[in-house]
Amino acid sequence: MSTNIPNPKILILGGFGHVGMATAQYLLSLTDVTLTLASRHPERLPIPLTPSASVTSLKLDIKNTEALQTACRQHDLVISCVGPSGLIGNTVAQTCKEVETPLIDAGGYDPLLSRLEADETSQPTQVPLIINVGLLPGLSGIYPQHLIKSLPGDHTVTGIDIHYVGRDTWSYNSAWDIISSLGDFGKDHGFCYLENNQLKRQSFFKASKKVSFPAPIGTASTMLIYSEEIMRLARQNNIDNVNVYGANIGPRAAMICAIAKVFGLYRTEKGIARGARWLVKASQKDMQKLQPAYGIRVDLHEQNGHTSSGELLLSDTYQATGTVIGITAKAVISGRHSGPGVFMLHEAINQSDFMAELAQSGVIAYPATTDHQSSTQRASA
Repeated sequence: MSTNIPNPKILILGGFGHVGMATAQYLLSLTDVTLTLASRHPERLPIPLTPSASVTSLKLDIKNTEALQTACRQHDLVISCVGPSGLIGNTVAQTCKEVETPLIDAGGYDPLLSRLEADETSQPTQVPLIINVGLLPGLSGIYPQHLIKSLPGDHTVTGIDIHYVGRDTWSYNSAWDIISSLGDFGKDHGFCYLENNQLKRQSFFKASKKVSFPAPIGTASTMLIYSEEIMRLARQNNIDNVNVYGANIGPRAAMICAIAKVFGLYRTEKGIARGARWLVKASQKDMQKLQPAYGIRVDLHEQNGHTSSGELLLSDTYQATGTVIGITAKAVISGRHSGPGVFMLHEAINQSDFMAELAQSGVIAYPATTDHQSSTQRASA
């Protein structure tokens, strides 16, 4: 795709959902794009998106291959906000690859990434296909990458600890993917970490760690998780030691996730669906008294004994996800992206430019910060 397309045409699949609508509002406020919001059941556009020359709606079922191909071929960029990702599979991505229309996928996750990359040798992709452009994965990779690249050139990172925490009123599609992620989308690495470039399992009783965030999050108990995104980031930056922790910090939602993990609901589609329904109800009850929030804490352990740390806190998840997608879309339509090929977010666009635009967007509740101190200083703090 050529750069700086005048009035680019963008198709948003799932355009009437929380994320699709947030993406549309971001793009319409900051770009000259023409949007098509697609859904199986198009709804009346809200007042900020009243039908005009720049936004229209389209009734589309992505299971209708011919209709999907036609729609994708007629646009300069496709943004996929449909789900659950585990049920959508490679339908949208494969279509975009065939008709050679760039794709930004809000989900997709590890299985889609693996499928696409497996085909690259025999059938190279001719456009950028950017997978996992959300908060986790997505921002969860590009923010640590930004911190790494911000270090002085003579600083060498040997280890990285990352904590992700979040809560909101989860939609069924989001809940489905959360439950599926508890089993690493079919691979079930268990509680694990990377030590000397070797993946090692940890027992349940040793896998938890408390982390403190600014209000409204506070102190949260997190558990070791497997993250393909951070494993890729570690390899790309020659980092041999990695600990990634995550937590759903709504108390009822956290309990459902624990039950789903212990009883292995993530092993079957039926179990995932049951867990997702429970998680939706639990998160609704949680959010009657709590505020939406998403936080990332990153500790970079350097060869010289220093630890560089950064924190990022967002005020919600759906608007923030739409903003992350919108920033990525702006980079793609202006040609500021890697490609062609298959990428995760931190591999696709410049992390410094991305973080600068995120800072200007207004979704950051607590500014991204970085401090430098030795490990002995941190231990005594």
